[in-house]
Amino acid sequence: MNWRIKHRVPYLKSVQKIDRIAGLYILILLPTLFSCKPEVNEPKTFDVIIDTDLGGDPDDIQSLFRAVHYSDIIKIKGIVSTPNGDKNSHPWDTVNNTALITEWVKRIDVEHLRDKGYTELMSEEEILSTIKAGSASAGAPSTEGSTEGSEWIVQTARKYSKENPLWVLVWGSYTTTAQALHDAPDIAEKIRMYYISSSNTLHDTASRDYVYNFMAEQYPELWWIENGILPRGTHETFRGIYQSGDQEGEWAYTKFTDANIRGHGSTHNGLFKEKCGDVFPLANYPKNSLKEGDSPSMLYLVSPVLAGVGDVDDPTQESWGGQFRHFDKARFPNYYVDLNKTPEECQMTIGKWRKDILTDWKNRWDWYEE
Repeated sequence: MNWRIKHRVPYLKSVQKIDRIAGLYILILLPTLFSCKPEVNEPKTFDVIIDTDLGGDPDDIQSLFRAVHYSDIIKIKGIVSTPNGDKNSHPWDTVNNTALITEWVKRIDVEHLRDKGYTELMSEEEILSTIKAGSASAGAPSTEGSTEGSEWIVQTARKYSKENPLWVLVWGSYTTTAQALHDAPDIAEKIRMYYISSSNTLHDTASRDYVYNFMAEQYPELWWIENGILPRGTHETFRGIYQSGDQEGEWAYTKFTDANIRGHGSTHNGLFKEKCGDVFPLANYPKNSLKEGDSPSMLYLVSPVLAGVGDVDDPTQESWGGQFRHFDKARFPNYYVDLNKTPEECQMTIGKWRKDILTDWKNRWDWYEE
Protein backbone atom coordinates (compact mmCIF):
# COMPACT_ATOMS: atom_id res chain seq x y z
CA MET A 1 0.00 0.00 0.00
CA ASN A 2 1.16 3.49 -0.77
CA TRP A 3 2.69 5.02 2.37
CA ARG A 4 0.63 8.15 2.00
CA ILE A 5 -2.64 6.22 1.69
CA LYS A 6 -1.68 3.87 4.54
CA HIS A 7 -1.10 6.70 6.94
CA ARG A 8 -3.88 8.94 5.62
CA VAL A 9 -6.73 6.54 6.61
CA PRO A 10 -6.15 6.80 10.40
CA TYR A 11 -5.63 10.53 9.95
CA LEU A 12 -8.97 10.94 8.16
CA LYS A 13 -10.74 8.90 10.83
CA SER A 14 -9.27 11.17 13.51
CA VAL A 15 -10.39 14.29 11.68
CA GLN A 16 -13.87 12.87 11.19
CA LYS A 17 -14.06 12.02 14.90
CA ILE A 18 -12.98 15.54 15.84
CA ASP A 19 -15.55 16.97 13.43
CA ARG A 20 -18.29 14.87 15.01
CA ILE A 21 -17.31 15.99 18.51
CA ALA A 22 -17.13 19.65 17.41
CA GLY A 23 -20.52 19.35 15.75
CA LEU A 24 -21.99 17.88 18.93
CA TYR A 25 -20.64 20.76 21.00
CA ILE A 26 -22.05 23.28 18.53
CA LEU A 27 -25.49 21.65 18.77
CA ILE A 28 -25.31 21.80 22.56
CA LEU A 29 -24.14 25.39 22.59
CA LEU A 30 -26.44 26.77 19.88
CA PRO A 31 -29.38 27.51 22.21
CA THR A 32 -27.03 29.24 24.62
CA LEU A 33 -25.36 31.27 21.87
CA PHE A 34 -28.64 32.52 20.49
CA SER A 35 -30.03 33.29 23.93
CA CYS A 36 -27.09 35.42 25.04
CA LYS A 37 -29.10 38.63 25.25
CA PRO A 38 -28.74 41.12 28.08
CA GLU A 39 -31.11 40.10 30.86
CA VAL A 40 -33.90 42.56 31.45
CA ASN A 41 -35.33 42.28 34.94
CA GLU A 42 -38.89 43.45 34.52
CA PRO A 43 -40.14 44.85 37.83
CA LYS A 44 -43.21 43.14 39.25
CA THR A 45 -46.22 45.42 39.14
CA PHE A 46 -49.71 45.30 40.62
CA ASP A 47 -52.84 46.90 39.22
CA VAL A 48 -54.78 48.68 41.96
CA ILE A 49 -57.83 50.77 42.65
CA ILE A 50 -57.55 53.06 45.65
CA ASP A 51 -60.85 53.67 47.45
CA THR A 52 -60.11 56.65 49.69
CA ASP A 53 -61.88 59.02 52.05
CA LEU A 54 -59.25 61.66 51.31
CA GLY A 55 -60.54 64.96 52.65
CA GLY A 56 -60.58 63.93 56.28
CA ASP A 57 -57.39 63.45 58.28
CA PRO A 58 -54.47 64.51 56.03
CA ASP A 59 -52.86 61.10 56.41
CA ASP A 60 -54.75 60.00 53.27
CA ILE A 61 -52.94 62.74 51.36
CA GLN A 62 -49.65 61.47 52.77
CA SER A 63 -50.49 57.99 51.47
CA LEU A 64 -51.52 59.43 48.09
CA PHE A 65 -48.03 60.94 47.76
CA ARG A 66 -46.56 57.50 48.39
CA ALA A 67 -48.93 55.85 45.89
CA VAL A 68 -47.83 58.19 43.09
CA HIS A 69 -44.17 57.85 44.05
CA TYR A 70 -44.57 54.06 43.88
CA SER A 71 -46.49 54.02 40.61
CA ASP A 72 -43.58 52.18 39.01
CA ILE A 73 -44.81 49.16 40.99
CA ILE A 74 -48.38 50.10 41.90
CA LYS A 75 -50.21 50.76 38.65
CA ILE A 76 -53.16 52.94 39.55
CA LYS A 77 -56.32 51.97 37.67
CA GLY A 78 -58.62 54.10 39.77
CA ILE A 79 -58.71 56.57 42.66
CA VAL A 80 -62.27 56.48 43.93
CA SER A 81 -63.63 58.85 46.58
CA THR A 82 -65.59 57.38 49.45
CA PRO A 83 -67.37 59.21 52.31
CA ASN A 84 -65.61 60.33 55.47
CA GLY A 85 -67.77 60.39 58.56
CA ASP A 86 -65.33 62.76 60.23
CA LYS A 87 -64.92 65.20 57.35
CA ASN A 88 -66.58 68.26 58.91
CA SER A 89 -63.86 68.53 61.54
CA HIS A 90 -61.05 68.71 59.00
CA PRO A 91 -59.56 71.60 57.01
CA TRP A 92 -60.81 70.56 53.57
CA ASP A 93 -64.44 69.86 54.49
CA THR A 94 -65.79 72.33 51.91
CA VAL A 95 -63.82 70.91 48.98
CA ASN A 96 -65.29 68.29 46.68
CA ASN A 97 -63.45 65.01 47.23
CA THR A 98 -62.48 64.38 43.60
CA ALA A 99 -61.35 68.00 43.17
CA LEU A 100 -59.16 67.62 46.23
CA ILE A 101 -57.62 64.38 44.93
CA THR A 102 -56.97 66.08 41.57
CA GLU A 103 -55.26 69.04 43.21
CA TRP A 104 -52.94 66.87 45.27
CA VAL A 105 -52.00 64.64 42.33
CA LYS A 106 -51.00 67.80 40.47
CA ARG A 107 -49.10 69.07 43.51
CA ILE A 108 -46.99 65.91 43.50
CA ASP A 109 -45.89 66.70 39.92
CA VAL A 110 -44.92 63.22 38.82
CA GLU A 111 -43.91 64.66 35.43
CA HIS A 112 -41.00 66.37 37.16
CA LEU A 113 -39.78 62.95 38.30
CA ARG A 114 -40.36 61.42 34.88
CA ASP A 115 -38.30 64.22 33.33
CA LYS A 116 -35.52 63.26 35.74
CA GLY A 117 -35.47 59.81 34.15
CA TYR A 118 -37.98 57.90 36.28
CA THR A 119 -40.14 57.07 33.30
CA GLU A 120 -41.48 53.87 34.90
CA LEU A 121 -43.71 56.12 37.02
CA MET A 122 -47.19 56.67 35.63
CA SER A 123 -47.88 59.93 33.85
CA GLU A 124 -49.92 62.63 35.54
CA GLU A 125 -52.47 62.53 32.74
CA GLU A 126 -53.00 58.81 33.19
CA ILE A 127 -53.41 59.09 36.97
CA LEU A 128 -55.83 62.03 36.72
CA SER A 129 -57.98 60.10 34.25
CA THR A 130 -58.67 57.43 36.89
CA ILE A 131 -60.21 59.75 39.54
CA LYS A 132 -63.88 58.90 40.06
CA ALA A 133 -66.59 60.03 42.48
CA GLY A 134 -67.85 57.29 44.77
CA SER A 135 -70.58 57.28 47.38
CA ALA A 136 -71.37 60.63 48.98
CA SER A 137 -72.71 59.26 52.26
CA ALA A 138 -72.24 56.15 54.35
CA GLY A 139 -74.66 53.23 54.34
CA ALA A 140 -75.25 49.71 53.13
CA PRO A 141 -75.41 49.20 49.36
CA SER A 142 -78.76 49.42 47.62
CA THR A 143 -80.36 49.23 44.18
CA GLU A 144 -80.24 53.03 44.02
CA GLY A 145 -76.73 53.37 45.43
CA SER A 146 -74.57 52.99 42.32
CA THR A 147 -72.09 55.77 41.61
CA GLU A 148 -69.46 56.63 39.06
CA GLY A 149 -66.91 55.16 41.46
CA SER A 150 -68.69 51.85 42.10
CA GLU A 151 -69.36 51.44 38.38
CA TRP A 152 -65.68 52.12 37.66
CA ILE A 153 -64.66 49.37 40.10
CA VAL A 154 -67.03 46.94 38.36
CA GLN A 155 -65.95 47.95 34.86
CA THR A 156 -62.27 47.68 35.73
CA ALA A 157 -62.49 44.46 37.76
CA ARG A 158 -64.19 42.60 34.90
CA LYS A 159 -60.95 42.90 32.91
CA TYR A 160 -59.16 40.70 35.46
CA SER A 161 -59.33 37.11 36.66
CA LYS A 162 -58.77 34.97 39.73
CA GLU A 163 -55.25 34.24 38.46
CA ASN A 164 -54.57 37.87 37.56
CA PRO A 165 -56.52 39.88 40.15
CA LEU A 166 -57.20 43.58 40.57
CA TRP A 167 -56.16 44.86 43.99
CA VAL A 168 -58.65 47.14 45.75
CA LEU A 169 -57.02 49.14 48.56
CA VAL A 170 -59.71 50.56 50.83
CA TRP A 171 -58.52 53.61 52.77
CA GLY A 172 -61.90 54.68 54.12
CA SER A 173 -65.27 53.12 54.74
CA TYR A 174 -66.26 50.12 52.62
CA THR A 175 -69.21 52.07 51.16
CA THR A 176 -68.22 52.31 47.49
CA THR A 177 -66.50 48.93 47.19
CA ALA A 178 -69.44 47.23 48.92
CA GLN A 179 -71.77 48.84 46.38
CA ALA A 180 -69.64 47.42 43.56
CA LEU A 181 -69.94 43.91 45.01
CA HIS A 182 -73.68 44.42 45.42
CA ASP A 183 -74.11 45.49 41.79
CA ALA A 184 -71.78 42.87 40.28
CA PRO A 185 -71.21 39.78 42.45
CA ASP A 186 -69.27 38.26 39.55
CA ILE A 187 -66.28 40.51 40.32
CA ALA A 188 -65.74 38.77 43.66
CA GLU A 189 -63.30 36.24 42.20
CA LYS A 190 -61.45 38.90 40.23
CA ILE A 191 -60.44 41.19 43.10
CA ARG A 192 -58.26 41.12 46.19
CA MET A 193 -58.96 43.65 48.91
CA TYR A 194 -56.76 45.15 51.61
CA TYR A 195 -59.01 47.09 53.97
CA ILE A 196 -57.92 49.46 56.74
CA SER A 197 -60.69 48.79 59.26
CA SER A 198 -60.93 50.23 62.80
CA SER A 199 -62.37 53.79 62.60
CA ASN A 200 -63.33 53.26 58.96
CA THR A 201 -65.66 50.44 60.00
CA LEU A 202 -67.15 52.63 62.73
CA HIS A 203 -67.85 55.31 60.10
CA ASP A 204 -69.91 52.79 58.09
CA THR A 205 -70.45 49.51 59.91
CA ALA A 206 -73.29 48.56 57.55
CA SER A 207 -71.10 48.48 54.44
CA ARG A 208 -68.35 46.48 56.17
CA ASP A 209 -70.93 44.00 57.45
CA TYR A 210 -72.37 43.73 53.94
CA VAL A 211 -68.96 42.60 52.63
CA TYR A 212 -68.62 40.05 55.44
CA ASN A 213 -72.12 38.69 54.85
CA PHE A 214 -71.48 38.60 51.11
CA MET A 215 -68.51 36.36 51.84
CA ALA A 216 -70.49 34.20 54.26
CA GLU A 217 -73.57 33.78 52.08
CA GLN A 218 -72.43 34.14 48.46
CA TYR A 219 -68.71 33.73 47.96
CA PRO A 220 -66.70 32.18 50.84
CA GLU A 221 -63.48 32.43 48.81
CA LEU A 222 -63.54 36.25 48.81
CA TRP A 223 -59.93 37.43 49.19
CA TRP A 224 -59.30 40.20 51.70
CA ILE A 225 -57.11 41.42 54.49
CA GLU A 226 -58.94 43.27 57.26
CA ASN A 227 -56.29 45.27 59.07
CA GLY A 228 -57.66 46.64 62.36
CA ILE A 229 -60.53 44.38 63.36
CA LEU A 230 -62.90 45.63 66.03
CA PRO A 231 -63.03 46.35 68.92
CA ARG A 232 -61.11 49.47 68.04
CA GLY A 233 -57.67 49.62 69.58
CA THR A 234 -57.34 45.90 70.26
CA HIS A 235 -54.96 45.13 67.38
CA GLU A 236 -54.69 47.82 64.67
CA THR A 237 -51.65 46.44 62.87
CA PHE A 238 -51.73 49.44 60.49
CA ARG A 239 -50.69 51.84 63.25
CA GLY A 240 -47.28 50.19 63.22
CA ILE A 241 -46.47 52.39 60.22
CA TYR A 242 -45.99 55.35 62.54
CA GLN A 243 -46.05 54.42 66.22
CA SER A 244 -43.62 51.51 66.45
CA GLY A 245 -40.10 50.64 65.36
CA ASP A 246 -37.06 52.91 65.24
CA GLN A 247 -38.11 56.41 66.34
CA GLU A 248 -34.64 57.85 66.82
CA GLY A 249 -33.59 61.09 65.10
CA GLU A 250 -34.86 61.57 61.54
CA TRP A 251 -36.87 58.32 61.74
CA ALA A 252 -39.27 59.70 64.37
CA TYR A 253 -42.81 60.21 63.05
CA THR A 254 -42.68 63.84 64.21
CA LYS A 255 -39.29 64.55 62.62
CA PHE A 256 -39.08 62.65 59.34
CA THR A 257 -41.01 65.26 57.35
CA ASP A 258 -38.79 68.17 58.39
CA ALA A 259 -35.64 66.13 57.83
CA ASN A 260 -36.45 64.54 54.48
CA ILE A 261 -39.50 66.09 52.81
CA ARG A 262 -39.44 69.83 53.46
CA GLY A 263 -37.50 71.70 50.79
CA HIS A 264 -37.99 68.86 48.31
CA GLY A 265 -40.31 68.68 45.34
CA SER A 266 -41.37 71.09 42.63
CA THR A 267 -43.85 73.89 41.93
CA HIS A 268 -45.15 72.10 38.82
CA ASN A 269 -43.47 74.72 36.59
CA GLY A 270 -44.97 77.57 38.57
CA LEU A 271 -48.51 76.17 38.79
CA PHE A 272 -48.15 76.40 42.58
CA LYS A 273 -46.25 78.87 44.71
CA GLU A 274 -44.62 76.29 46.94
CA LYS A 275 -42.73 73.08 46.40
CA CYS A 276 -44.92 70.07 47.16
CA GLY A 277 -42.57 69.02 49.96
CA ASP A 278 -43.22 72.33 51.70
CA VAL A 279 -47.01 71.89 51.66
CA PHE A 280 -46.95 68.17 52.43
CA PRO A 281 -49.59 68.04 55.21
CA LEU A 282 -49.09 66.63 58.67
CA ALA A 283 -51.74 64.49 60.33
CA ASN A 284 -54.11 65.84 62.96
CA TYR A 285 -53.71 62.80 65.19
CA PRO A 286 -51.09 62.27 66.41
CA LYS A 287 -50.64 66.00 65.97
CA ASN A 288 -48.05 67.14 63.41
CA SER A 289 -47.09 63.60 62.47
CA LEU A 290 -46.18 61.55 59.45
CA LYS A 291 -48.96 59.04 59.97
CA GLU A 292 -49.72 57.36 56.61
CA GLY A 293 -52.30 55.10 58.24
CA ASP A 294 -53.35 53.64 54.88
CA SER A 295 -49.88 53.06 53.44
CA PRO A 296 -49.56 49.48 54.78
CA SER A 297 -51.93 48.40 51.99
CA MET A 298 -49.33 49.54 49.43
CA LEU A 299 -46.32 48.42 51.42
CA TYR A 300 -47.77 44.91 51.41
CA LEU A 301 -47.44 44.90 47.60
CA VAL A 302 -44.08 46.63 47.22
CA SER A 303 -42.38 44.71 50.04
CA PRO A 304 -41.45 41.59 48.02
CA VAL A 305 -40.34 43.75 45.07
CA LEU A 306 -38.18 46.26 46.93
CA ALA A 307 -37.04 44.21 49.93
CA GLY A 308 -37.60 40.57 49.05
CA VAL A 309 -39.77 40.33 52.15
CA GLY A 310 -43.18 38.70 52.01
CA ASP A 311 -45.41 36.98 49.48
CA VAL A 312 -48.50 38.80 48.20
CA ASP A 313 -50.28 35.45 47.92
CA ASP A 314 -49.71 34.64 51.58
CA PRO A 315 -50.53 37.31 54.20
CA THR A 316 -49.40 34.97 56.99
CA GLN A 317 -45.80 35.73 56.03
CA GLU A 318 -43.94 38.79 57.30
CA SER A 319 -43.96 41.88 55.07
CA TRP A 320 -43.68 45.67 55.20
CA GLY A 321 -47.48 45.71 55.15
CA GLY A 322 -47.85 43.59 58.26
CA GLN A 323 -48.39 39.95 59.16
CA PHE A 324 -51.83 38.37 59.47
CA ARG A 325 -53.68 35.14 60.28
CA HIS A 326 -56.65 33.27 58.89
CA PHE A 327 -59.87 34.19 60.63
CA ASP A 328 -61.42 30.78 59.89
CA LYS A 329 -59.43 28.94 57.23
CA ALA A 330 -61.89 26.08 56.79
CA ARG A 331 -64.81 28.40 56.22
CA PHE A 332 -63.10 31.43 54.63
CA PRO A 333 -59.81 30.33 53.02
CA ASN A 334 -58.83 33.84 51.87
CA TYR A 335 -59.95 36.07 54.74
CA TYR A 336 -57.11 37.37 56.92
CA VAL A 337 -57.13 39.52 60.07
CA ASP A 338 -54.65 40.89 62.62
CA LEU A 339 -52.60 38.39 64.59
CA ASN A 340 -54.11 37.20 67.85
CA LYS A 341 -51.56 39.20 69.83
CA THR A 342 -51.29 42.48 71.72
CA PRO A 343 -51.59 45.76 69.78
CA GLU A 344 -47.87 46.36 70.27
CA GLU A 345 -46.95 42.95 68.83
CA CYS A 346 -49.34 43.34 65.89
CA GLN A 347 -47.99 46.80 65.07
CA MET A 348 -44.39 45.69 65.35
CA THR A 349 -44.94 43.38 62.35
CA ILE A 350 -44.73 46.64 60.39
CA GLY A 351 -42.61 48.67 62.82
CA LYS A 352 -39.71 46.21 62.66
CA TRP A 353 -39.15 47.34 59.06
CA ARG A 354 -39.56 51.06 59.80
CA LYS A 355 -36.06 52.16 58.91
CA ASP A 356 -36.09 50.19 55.63
CA ILE A 357 -39.51 51.58 54.70
CA LEU A 358 -38.53 55.17 55.43
CA THR A 359 -35.11 54.90 53.82
CA ASP A 360 -36.75 54.00 50.52
CA TRP A 361 -39.28 56.82 50.99
CA LYS A 362 -36.44 59.25 51.73
CA ASN A 363 -34.58 58.17 48.60
CA ARG A 364 -37.65 58.74 46.44
CA TRP A 365 -38.06 62.27 47.76
CA ASP A 366 -34.43 62.86 46.81
CA TRP A 367 -35.34 62.06 43.19
CA TYR A 368 -36.77 65.59 42.91
CA GLU A 369 -33.36 67.10 43.65
CA GLU A 370 -31.16 64.93 41.43
